[in-house]
Amino acid sequence: MNDIDDLVKAIDRAPCAPDQGPGAWELRAQIMATPQARRRFLPWMPAGASRLSMALAGTAVVATVAVLAPALMTGKDGPAAYANAAIDIRLENGEYIATIKDPFADHALYAEGFRALGLDIGLELLPASPTRVGDIVRMGFAGTTSKDRLGGGLEPEGCTPGHEGCLLKVTVSAGFHGKGVAYLGRPAKPGERYQAHQRADTEGEMLDGYTPDERTVGEVVAEARRRGLRVSFQIIKPSPGGGFAMNPREQSATVGDHWVVWAAEPEQAGTVRLIVSERRVAKNPVHGD
Repeated sequence: MNDIDDLVKAIDRAPCAPDQGPGAWELRAQIMATPQARRRFLPWMPAGASRLSMALAGTAVVATVAVLAPALMTGKDGPAAYANAAIDIRLENGEYIATIKDPFADHALYAEGFRALGLDIGLELLPASPTRVGDIVRMGFAGTTSKDRLGGGLEPEGCTPGHEGCLLKVTVSAGFHGKGVAYLGRPAKPGERYQAHQRADTEGEMLDGYTPDERTVGEVVAEARRRGLRVSFQIIKPSPGGGFAMNPREQSATVGDHWVVWAAEPEQAGTVRLIVSERRVAKNPVHGD
């Protein structure tokens, strides 16, 4: 016998076992005689989960898959509609109408939709000031004909961007040949700089109803602050024959209240950019008038 056997023999198998009095065996007999419910083994589920919660979770998964899965519908003349999580495209009256369901989606999802319908269309959405949302900011073509048309807008037409049910749309003529690329204005995220904008004094923009051109910086800044706007500056140097030059290395100069504002542009939500110069000239170097 080795040392381990000695240790095992020395273990007290019931170190604190209670004394079994006269009623102990009677109590044991009663317990053993009580019928026990038959045990049912359920499929594994996380701690705290119920059958109902698991069933609902399964239903949600199925529903999510159904919503997100791309769908292609074919008509008598070929593919007629396509939808995925980002875009819904349908053929109506000789043109494809593409409704943007997610304006912040990966651009590849938009191209996927057009490609499924046999169209070589690239679509990118750019942050835009309010009056440029829904506009085709710029576009490009290759290998197209005069019959190939590409446009943009709001769905339904005339709705207010940012309101429920007001969506961006792109229109493409049926049978579009070659390749097209469109850049469409979308609502900007908070703090996002606009990549497309109108003049700040355009109706619906931040200086609506006020003309800032050729006023002094002091005047325009006072009006901007009255409207709760922040102000940034772009310093230019008017050219003698018209137009202007802008040096990025000279943008840190201190702008005085007597400087001249030649134009104002929406920079981002809540911020207007003033295009200014220290010297006044006879002709507006920005607008040419």
